[in-house]
Amino acid sequence: MKRYKAKNIAIMAVFVAVGFVLQYAESRILISNIPGAKLGLANVVSIINIFMFGGKNAIIIASLRATLASVVSAGAVTLPYSLCGAFFSTLAMSIAKKYFYPKISIIGISIIGASVHNIIQLAVAFFQYGSAYIFSYLSGLLIMALVSGTITGYAAKTFADRALKENIK
Repeated sequence: MKRYKAKNIAIMAVFVAVGFVLQYAESRILISNIPGAKLGLANVVSIINIFMFGGKNAIIIASLRATLASVVSAGAVTLPYSLCGAFFSTLAMSIAKKYFYPKISIIGISIIGASVHNIIQLAVAFFQYGSAYIFSYLSGLLIMALVSGTITGYAAKTFADRALKENIK
């Protein structure tokens, strides 16, 4: 296992905290009557981490953020949804970045992550409740994934563009 230096741990902790705040704040905003539909603002942190530190760190940060936010904001009931969604969406975005970037833009990678997040959460609900009816929400959630993935991807791209510009000066 890779050893993390104190500086790396501190940076990771800041990203977990920023992601937590974004996820917690977003949990208080209703954007759709579709259960589970959210903007996914915390995924901006995951995308930035994928590009700055790689997929492994991004998955660790996303998993810690999702666990913390679930326990604090809604209790352990939402933990499997949030944790599985964060883990698999960050994994999918990491794979997309590794094999398809720059053919697929940051915004495209974000849309992939949002789509995988919603699909995984429906799968968790299916295994929890055993009803295929849960997949009737899929089309609405994928439309939301397109919208939210575009918004979060644009935010991550804007951050990346500004960060690179600052580093060049």
